[in-house]
Amino acid sequence: MTLQELLNAMQQGQVIHGEDFSGQDLSEQDFSKVKFSACNFSGANLRNTRMVRAGLRGCNFAKADLRGANLSESDLMGADLTGARLRRANLTSSNRIGTKIQKWGLKGAYITGPTAYMDE
Repeated sequence: MTLQELLNAMQQGQVIHGEDFSGQDLSEQDFSKVKFSACNFSGANLRNTRMVRAGLRGCNFAKADLRGANLSESDLMGADLTGARLRRANLTSSNRIGTKIQKWGLKGAYITGPTAYMDE
C-alpha cells in the first residue's frame, strides 16, 4: 500500500489490516485515531509521526525510526518494537501489554503509566 492509498483509506475510515509499509517514508504524517492491525512497519521512517490514540495491535515496528513520534494513548498490544529507534518518542498512557521491546530502546522516550512489555 502506498502513502496515497493509505491516506485515501484513512479518509474513508477503513481499518488498515495486514498491509506492508516496510522501508517506506511515512515521516511527519498524522495517523491519529487510525486503526492498524497486524501491519508491517519494519524499517520504516516514522520520524515525528502522530499516532495519538491509534490502534496498532500486532504491528511490526522492528528497526523502524520512531524518533520524535507521538504514540500517546495508542494501543500497542502485541506489537514488535525490537530495535526501533524511540528517542523523544511519546509513549505516555499507551497500552504496551505484550509489546516486544528492548529495555535500552526506551532510553530517551517519554513514558508514563504501567510498563508491561516483553524485554527481547
